[in-house]
Amino acid sequence: MKVTRGQWIGGSIIIISLSLMIFQATKSQSVVTFFTPEEVYRDPKAFYDKNFRVSGLVLKGSKSWDKNNSFLNFHMSDLKGHDFQVEYHGIPPDLFKEGQGVVVEGKLDTQWDKRLLHADLLMVKHSEVYDTKQDHSQLKQVKLMESMSTHLPASKS
Repeated sequence: MKVTRGQWIGGSIIIISLSLMIFQATKSQSVVTFFTPEEVYRDPKAFYDKNFRVSGLVLKGSKSWDKNNSFLNFHMSDLKGHDFQVEYHGIPPDLFKEGQGVVVEGKLDTQWDKRLLHADLLMVKHSEVYDTKQDHSQLKQVKLMESMSTHLPASKS
């Protein structure tokens, strides 16, 4: 079968279009750079209108959660004098709490005096250490009762 000139041109256009779509999708969504709070403080104007990630600790006594509007406000710090106020619309992760490490992805507010981050994503940093010293006997009893109750025949009324 002979390939015509029109088929070559059509195939080339399809391949170029697909390549550009893939490039654009990966460029805009998956490239989010991680910075330290100190780097953001050093040159805040470089972070305006750019998504980036920064980590720190959620300061105790700073968390404000509006359940009705799914709005979370808190302060985070690297404990070296680089603090940020963070605003997040959405449900925070289950392990989110004050004193906990957190990674925030979002944009810096253009008014630097506010030190405000508008977060799109919150990720909680947690310890990878499993504590085996806790007494899990009650949990074992509950699991045993649940497994037994699911295997018992239904009572006749």
